[in-house]
Amino acid sequence: MSLIAAMSAYAVPAALITMLPGPDTAMVLTTALRAGRGAAARAAWGVGTGLLMWGAAAALGLAAALRNCTVAFEVFRWAGAVYLLGLGIRGVLAARGHAAGAPAGPTHEARGRTLGWGYRRALLTCVLNPKLGVFFVVFLPQFIPAGAPVAPTSLALAAVQGGEAVLWYLLVGRLASGATRVLARARVRAWLDRITACVFIGFGLRMAAEG
Repeated sequence: MSLIAAMSAYAVPAALITMLPGPDTAMVLTTALRAGRGAAARAAWGVGTGLLMWGAAAALGLAAALRNCTVAFEVFRWAGAVYLLGLGIRGVLAARGHAAGAPAGPTHEARGRTLGWGYRRALLTCVLNPKLGVFFVVFLPQFIPAGAPVAPTSLALAAVQGGEAVLWYLLVGRLASGATRVLARARVRAWLDRITACVFIGFGLRMAAEG
């Protein structure tokens, strides 16, 4: 099987996995709703970059080493869980501010206009998810043709998934940002922050419990 055939075969399951709801989806949605389409687009690119980094880690054997080293995997897992729980707590605090009628201020909207805000948050959400490392170690090698160079082929397959993720999350961000006018009211924003806070806290607790 050629590299092109392997990439074509990998594209379909990778796209389906990309579209499953997870922390990355929640991050792009909240970024779009709080800071607009531009920040959501940067968040999409952050997810794509994170997937490429995991692909590179798999190609270099780092992802396999992480999976096989219990201590390193636990440290990574707890770092991801703490990060997601932190996002959830910030959502709770934001919900209280909106419920109290506090002005939105520059907290999210001004940051959303800066170059790296949405990108950094999405990149960290992706990179601090050790399940992605396990995925690239277990799932991706099945599509590497026999006799093909492992490292370049792994990077090529990761690039396929990264590109699909960027396209998908650009669409998600565009659709979500279209609802910002409806969601601009303080009461609606408060409920939105509560819901997204619960999502992040739920993912964080789940990650912490999967020891």
